[in-house]
Amino acid sequence: MTVRLAALGALAALAACGHAPAPAPPAPPPPAAQGSGPGSAQPEPGSTDGPPPAERLAAIQKAMNELDEAAQQCWAAAATERFDIEGEIALLIDIAPAPGQGGATAKPTVVRDTAHNPGLAACLVRILAAYRWAPPLYGQAIQLPFRFRAPDGQNTIDRALVAWHGQGKVSVAVLLDENNTGSDAASMFELAIAGGGTTGPRRADRGELWYFLGAGQVRSPSGGSRAVAAGDLLYAPRGAVREVAAPAGDLHAMIVIAPGGREGAARSGALPTPEVGGGGGARPPAPLILPAAGAAAAAIPDGAFAASILTLPSGDRLAEHVHADQTELLYVLAGGGTLTVNGVALPVTATSVVQIPRNTRHALVATSEVRAVQIFTPAGPGRAKVHP
Repeated sequence: MTVRLAALGALAALAACGHAPAPAPPAPPPPAAQGSGPGSAQPEPGSTDGPPPAERLAAIQKAMNELDEAAQQCWAAAATERFDIEGEIALLIDIAPAPGQGGATAKPTVVRDTAHNPGLAACLVRILAAYRWAPPLYGQAIQLPFRFRAPDGQNTIDRALVAWHGQGKVSVAVLLDENNTGSDAASMFELAIAGGGTTGPRRADRGELWYFLGAGQVRSPSGGSRAVAAGDLLYAPRGAVREVAAPAGDLHAMIVIAPGGREGAARSGALPTPEVGGGGGARPPAPLILPAAGAAAAAIPDGAFAASILTLPSGDRLAEHVHADQTELLYVLAGGGTLTVNGVALPVTATSVVQIPRNTRHALVATSEVRAVQIFTPAGPGRAKVHP
C-alpha cells in the first residue's frame, strides 16, 4: 500500500535570513528551521491491510523528527558549493521486511525534484536508505517531500564537508566564495601540497594572505627562498610572484584572496593564480613573510588585510558589534560556541569557517576555548561599534 505525506513539517526548510544550517555530526544540532508546519499522513482509501493507521502515522512522525537534522546536513553539504538552493525533492520509499535479519530494507526513489541539485538529491536517497524504519511501516510505501528555501547568504560553513579537487601533488578546497556565501569581498581556500610537490611560480592577480598550517618553503624572484612553519603568515600583494613548495613533507595552508568572486577554476582543482613563464620584464613585488603571528595583530603594509589569532576562553563572549567598512573572516582552529548574526544563532565548531559581511551585527559566545585565525579586509581603522 502507499501512504502519501502531504507536507513534511520543518524538514530542511531554512530561515531566509542569510545563514546556514549546522555542520555534520559530531557537531551540535542545527538552529531551528522554518517550515510550512507539521504534515499529515493518510492511508490509501479503502485499505485495511497492515498495522492500524494510527501506528503507521506515529511511525512516520517519528521518522520526520529523526530525519530533520540529517536533511539539514544534506543541505549544508550541498551549500558548500552554492547556497541558493530551493525547491522540493519528493521521494517514494518502498520499505520491505528483511526476513531473518530483524529489520527492513528501504529503496528510495526521487519522484519529483524542483531543487535541481543532484548532490542534495543523492544525499537524501542515502540517508533514507540507511534509516532504521519502524516495524509499522514494513511492507509499506511512503512518499516524503523535502522542501528547501534559499537564504539571502551564508555565514558559516563546515570545512569538513568541502570537496577537495587536485592536479598532481597539489589539491585545493574552496571554503568561502561568492557562490556559497553571496559575498564577493573575499574568497578563502585551503591548499594541500604532498611531499615533494610545488605550486610552481605563480603571479598573484589579487592580494593574498596565507596562514601556514605546516612547514614548507616559499620562493620568489624578488625575495629568494625562505622556510615557513606552522603559524607563519605570507602576504603576496597583487603582482607578486611566489612559489610554495613542500620539499620535506606534506604542507597545508589557508589562503584568503581579496577581492573574492566565483572561484570556478579552483572548484575544478586548478590553482586560482596564473603560472609564470620565463623571460624578463619588471621585477615583481616581493611577498612578505611574517613569522608566527601568535596573539598579536599583523598589519599588512598596504592595508589590504589585518590578521591575528583570536583566543576566547570558555564561557567568554564578544559582545554584539559591527564592522562598518570591513569584511571579517574566521578560520577556526579549535573550540566552539555560538555565533549570532543579525539575531540568528549559529553553531561554530573546530572545523568551521566564518564570513561576516561589512556592517553586519554579530556576537560570539565560547562554549569551549576558541582559537581562530581572524582576518579583516581591508585592514581599516580597527574600530568596531559595540552594542550593549
